[in-house]
Amino acid sequence: MTTSTLKVLLLAAVTLCGCDQKKGASRPQGTPTIRQAIEKPVRQASLGVRKLEGPVAELRASPDGRVVTVMRDGEKPRLDGVPPTMRVGSLWVVPTGEGAPIKVANGAVNVPGGQLFTSDGKYLMVLGAYDPSQQSGELLLQDLTDLSKERQRLAPHVTYMKPSADGARLAYVDDGVLFEGPLPAGPFRQLAGEVATVEYAPNGKHLYFRRKSAAGGGVYQVELAAEKPTPRRFVDAVGEYVVSEDSKWVIAMARSNPRQFGFELFVGDAASLKPVKIGDDVMRFAISRDSQYVARMQVDRNATNANDMQIGQLWVGRTGQVEGRKVGQKVREFEFSRDSQQLIFRENYQVLALLGGTYDEKVGDLTIVPLPDGAPRVIQKRSPNYELSPDGTTLAYTARIEQPEYSRHLFLLKAGEPPLKLQEWLYDYVFAPDGSRLYFRANCTREGRSCDLLAQDVAKAGTEKAQKVAGGTFNFKLSDDGSRALTTTPHMRDELFDLSLTNLRTGETKVLDQYVTQPVHFLSKDGSRLAWVVAEKGTAGVYVGSGLP
Repeated sequence: MTTSTLKVLLLAAVTLCGCDQKKGASRPQGTPTIRQAIEKPVRQASLGVRKLEGPVAELRASPDGRVVTVMRDGEKPRLDGVPPTMRVGSLWVVPTGEGAPIKVANGAVNVPGGQLFTSDGKYLMVLGAYDPSQQSGELLLQDLTDLSKERQRLAPHVTYMKPSADGARLAYVDDGVLFEGPLPAGPFRQLAGEVATVEYAPNGKHLYFRRKSAAGGGVYQVELAAEKPTPRRFVDAVGEYVVSEDSKWVIAMARSNPRQFGFELFVGDAASLKPVKIGDDVMRFAISRDSQYVARMQVDRNATNANDMQIGQLWVGRTGQVEGRKVGQKVREFEFSRDSQQLIFRENYQVLALLGGTYDEKVGDLTIVPLPDGAPRVIQKRSPNYELSPDGTTLAYTARIEQPEYSRHLFLLKAGEPPLKLQEWLYDYVFAPDGSRLYFRANCTREGRSCDLLAQDVAKAGTEKAQKVAGGTFNFKLSDDGSRALTTTPHMRDELFDLSLTNLRTGETKVLDQYVTQPVHFLSKDGSRLAWVVAEKGTAGVYVGSGLP
């Protein structure tokens, strides 16, 4: 036994036996005994107000923070083949300010697309009376600005719904028929049949939809301003498609032959909708945020195993142009930077054993390609992950180190400077919204469930070390303006958490509540308002904290 270990054990023994008290000293009234303290910690008062009592789950918040929704009495459908996390139950809307909660649907489902808010938070669309065998439900609409208004029943057997980017219109598929119209009450025009999914162009001028595979699986465009809109076909047998952020382009992977392994990649401008093929044997693609570039991953058509079928050559070129250039080999994942000035990927992708072989990790040679025509530059060999700052000027990344002993290092790379090593052995990391700081968890115990949250000033990296923000952290989340950090501390004997909020400007930390479930939502950009769920018997329910420090 080492000296440090012995010191820890002796300190624990002194703490538990109360040896710091004088013999015969009485314990203050109300103080828990040692046995009680071990069995259950003293419950701290919540800094939130309970808005809805009882066991709930699936907490979600509207974009404006006006309301949250939760599910009660959720149960997994008794049907083979459904996702293990699927639950069907009653859906409640809970105001985060004044007002009483209301139930808006029975038989609501928690799968993606089962409930949607408009972008302005004015309306909630939910599929009620959900039938897992048909993957459809009754489309209900609730006005969130006035919960006293009765919900509207829009259609009985909806399989897909999508509000427009501005929240003013809604498209949905009912029994395979596509309808579209203004919110909240329409009229909703019938536009096409045999439809699977639908997507609005960001500018709201066009609607795109994909037909069911049995009907050819083609992607079509509808001009919404037309008095009698007629769908125009782009390409058939589409596997995936996107509309560019500027609404000028539609890009789709399609198969002209059902026996093809990969896809052909087509690009068309929204005006003519004429498809131009820019790649074969494509398995993945991405378009930059400024809509100027398209990247694609092309696989070897002679690949024989599943892994090789997911790794290929990386090409990038101007949107709408056939010409492109190869920039990487053995690439699986890639993305454009937020400013659309760089293409980032990991080359020579491989899966390696992690530590004793219990887990695997995916690594590759972290590479950056300046656009439009810069040469690829390898930043780090065998990098497990990376994060680019919002302004695109700073890159944080990790490196798998195997000599002289296995380790994981965190590096920071600022434009025009050599990389700086910030930390050994760490977990998740993220930049502040303005890119001024990098937050990460390190000095961890309990297999990463309890770590210090550290903050590195990017401008002072190399001259000042990262500062500790909070301890005992399992995960963390920053407010939209970066002024507050939400942290959770895991319990030892259950899957619940203690919830804390740190003001990153003042350094003040407050424990908001205990026995909390994930997720927790910020309700304001500055993080001073939050909503969470408590699962403790007797205090269970939805809580809202306002005016927090």
